[in-house]
Amino acid sequence: MFSNVEKLFLCCLFFAGSLFYHAELLALDSHHADPLKVLMITGGGWHDYEAQKNILEDGLTDRIGNIEFTIDFESGPESAFALTRHENTDWAREFDLVLYNNCHTEPGSAEYVEQIVETHVENQLPAVMLHCAMHSYREDTNVWFEFVGARSHRHEGHQPFTVEALETDHPVMVNFPRTWRTPHGELYEIVELIQGAKPLARAYGIDTDRYHDVAWVHEYQGVKVFGSTIGHHNVTMAHDVNLNLVAAGMLWAAGKLNDDGTPHEGYASERGLGWVSIWDGESLDGWRASENTESFQVEDERIVVDGPRSHLFYEGPVAGGDFINFEFKTDVYTYPEANSGVFFHTRFQDHGWPQYGYEAQVNATHGDRRKTGSLYAVNDVMDDAPHDDHEWFHYYIKVDGRDIMFKVDGEVVMTFAEPKWREGTISLNRGTISLQAHDPNSRIYFRDLYIRTWPD
Repeated sequence: MFSNVEKLFLCCLFFAGSLFYHAELLALDSHHADPLKVLMITGGGWHDYEAQKNILEDGLTDRIGNIEFTIDFESGPESAFALTRHENTDWAREFDLVLYNNCHTEPGSAEYVEQIVETHVENQLPAVMLHCAMHSYREDTNVWFEFVGARSHRHEGHQPFTVEALETDHPVMVNFPRTWRTPHGELYEIVELIQGAKPLARAYGIDTDRYHDVAWVHEYQGVKVFGSTIGHHNVTMAHDVNLNLVAAGMLWAAGKLNDDGTPHEGYASERGLGWVSIWDGESLDGWRASENTESFQVEDERIVVDGPRSHLFYEGPVAGGDFINFEFKTDVYTYPEANSGVFFHTRFQDHGWPQYGYEAQVNATHGDRRKTGSLYAVNDVMDDAPHDDHEWFHYYIKVDGRDIMFKVDGEVVMTFAEPKWREGTISLNRGTISLQAHDPNSRIYFRDLYIRTWPD
């Protein structure tokens, strides 16, 4: 039998345990996030919406980890018709955001257009407007343009254009490169941004000889709206830079994006926002080799490095290969006694060892004592490599201000804080990425090259 004191102690212990258990449940519940329920309105004329609905659903699901799509795809020989869903006045109640990637120009009445906008306001339902959504609903009313945040009635010819980030510290733009050359394009001529809309990026139009805003954020009667005119061609809509931008715009409009450009807890994905492939997996387009160009070949979705000294420099459309603060990641495979490296903050030269920037060493068993993870000849990993030959390893490089960090397979292997007094060409400044062919006896593979930049 228990004494009264013992009974009191056990009761207290049980009560404390119960409180702890319920506190744990509350903590778990506080981290739970409901799926972001998105209605995609798509279809209409002049665009490949059959393909783009899948491009957007797959690409955005890959970047936002907790998202559910409902897709209304209605298209026909004409773009002038109303959507079935809007026949129901309660159509907006079950969604957290509407993504408009459509070209329905003349649905039949101004009242129809006004009803759509009024429904957004009544439900405080945010919206994302892509490309021809800016040209839709051209009835005898201004309400759609006021809702979108911009007025546009035509576009320039079909040709690539260079997007320039304007608000690099805005949460939507934190992960956007300073510049990006679209693979194809149809630049919309923006007549005006509605008062209060904030432009985030622009592009120069060679046909009109002036700049046009291509992305902005806006608030209409309390409803957050993100707009982007990028995305006429599928290759542009599907590009990493564009999908990252749309995903960030969606999260911002839905109130799920932190000030630093990261998703709220519960909405991050394994892929993450901002990562952009700088290699197409098929060719060396966007890259330029120095001497002995034959040392770099593409086989089976790998860059094969095998031959005499040469260096392969990135000169592609992402920031033109001009990086300052960034994260870079790639998978690397080494053969015995192979030596290579990844240079950063470097610049093209047609022969010799790169004179600018730092080298992240790649070496498991070559005779050089500086092994993989070394900031070459500055802060070295000596003798013991953090990986073996004949296996893929994941290499990660980060530059943030004057701080440099390397990881191998997720483990930090080198950190270095560059002193302010350091001068010369082997130092942090700005520049591109370069892969090294070290010597004829060094065989190396690279694959999956990604970069993520942020404001300087």
